[in-house]
Amino acid sequence: MGRPKKEIVEKTPEQIAHDEKLKALEMDVINQIVQARKSQKLSQRVVGERAGIIRETVAKIENNLNSPQINTLIKLLEPIGYTLGVVPLAKEEETTEEENTETN
Repeated sequence: MGRPKKEIVEKTPEQIAHDEKLKALEMDVINQIVQARKSQKLSQRVVGERAGIIRETVAKIENNLNSPQINTLIKLLEPIGYTLGVVPLAKEEETTEEENTETN
């Protein structure tokens, strides 16, 4: 038989904005990984070999064509001497207050 079809649900503007924010956070992490790799003058091939990941997968991740799993990110980071960490997000109210303080 096959899988049942998923019901298409329209997203609210808030849900769309939230999804975009999450994608931007993911892209920021990937950009930092690329910068770390390049700062050590390592190619995608070398990092992939050291991480046990094929170069094409590294390229897809770095070009935001593939959303990697956490264990894949950890594998990519280890050969360049990094790991993942958990940091708090700035709250919108705090950001607004900081912006107001800076303009005064």
